[in-house]
Amino acid sequence: MEDELRNASGYLARGNLAAADICCRQVLGRASGHPAALNIAGIVAALLGLPNAAIVYFEQACAAENGLRHARDNLLRARRLAAAQVHGEPHGERFLLIKAWGYGFWSDVNHVLGALLLAEITARIPVVHWGRNSRFTDGSDRDAFEFYFQPVSEYSIEDLYLLEKPVFFPAKWTKEKLWLEDHAKWRGCGSRLAALYYLNRRETVAVSDFYIGVVDLMPWIPRQHPLHGKSIAEAYRFLTAKYLRPRESILAAVNDFFEQHIAGFHTIAVHLRGSDKQIEMGDTAAINRRYLEVLDGTLKPASRVFLLTDDARWVTVFRNAYGNRVIVTDCQRTHDDTGIHYSKSADRVALGREIMHDTYLAARADRFIGNGQSNVSAMIALLTDWPPDNCVLLAPPVLYERNLRVFVEGVDGPPQICTTDWQF
Repeated sequence: MEDELRNASGYLARGNLAAADICCRQVLGRASGHPAALNIAGIVAALLGLPNAAIVYFEQACAAENGLRHARDNLLRARRLAAAQVHGEPHGERFLLIKAWGYGFWSDVNHVLGALLLAEITARIPVVHWGRNSRFTDGSDRDAFEFYFQPVSEYSIEDLYLLEKPVFFPAKWTKEKLWLEDHAKWRGCGSRLAALYYLNRRETVAVSDFYIGVVDLMPWIPRQHPLHGKSIAEAYRFLTAKYLRPRESILAAVNDFFEQHIAGFHTIAVHLRGSDKQIEMGDTAAINRRYLEVLDGTLKPASRVFLLTDDARWVTVFRNAYGNRVIVTDCQRTHDDTGIHYSKSADRVALGREIMHDTYLAARADRFIGNGQSNVSAMIALLTDWPPDNCVLLAPPVLYERNLRVFVEGVDGPPQICTTDWQF
């Protein structure tokens, strides 16, 4: 923890609030009353223009055993800021445009879910638009999200363009640039914006084009919101139930396959990543070998195995092991270490629908075994409130992890904010 606290202090000194917040949250996840971490969380809140949230953290830091003198000084300053703060809601409707993250299907959906939570807690109307940088588009300017899900609100990107004199956050966006993809996403002013930078903005339209995770926003949910104090799993189920409404054609295809191949049989769904995951995650091969061990210990004589995989080679392995008890959907798969969503020959819209078919079918199985470092497995684990021991993840769920790396690499990423008025 000492290394993480030193890192948090260093990032805070350089004004990188996103990185400082992640480091202090990692400490607080293991020691919820750690005074130095609470003090840093309070400074971050104050610098975001949230003095009331800062007061809570500073009070906890003061009340903790071995409370910090610095926290007491910061608490007095935060109280003065709160007293001087001008209250009042912004006039008119405010929007959050959620653009495509541009990677795997459920990684993109998880960015949408994180941004939807941001919209919830900042009283913004969400508008999703997956443009040409989505790996699941037909190549046109149509919103690819709507190939798979119903709209999350009654507004579209076209409606945002028609607004009178809107003000945008970050300032890199204008009405004319709304359709741009990967616009200063990784480099330049307004790049790599973490969720927390949006928390106290009053602009008409905020635009999110960089990954926002539900986990990053959980500590910032206000007390009046129904998700305050809830678990990450509860937050995901709330958001998916409220916003993720698959297209009827997709649900019909899921139901047809289920009735033909799964209904009436004890079924264990298995999601296994091959292809590029073996390069991205060094221990993938070792994890994949464990699937057969776990299955051998749980598979009943009459059970079926519903296999979800992007790698045709693993279909062969499972069929050699379990014969015609293995069920797979007819979908696009790779035969090498190139991810199918990177393949130039893939039908991208069909690929997105195939991923949804497999995901929602797996969520209806009796048991599930997956790799938590895959967004697909992590989502299946959350889409269903599985009975105890019926969901086994062979690696920790990626959706519970904060990604520090993306906010510290490079020199021109998130805003660098002056912190000299605060003691840490």
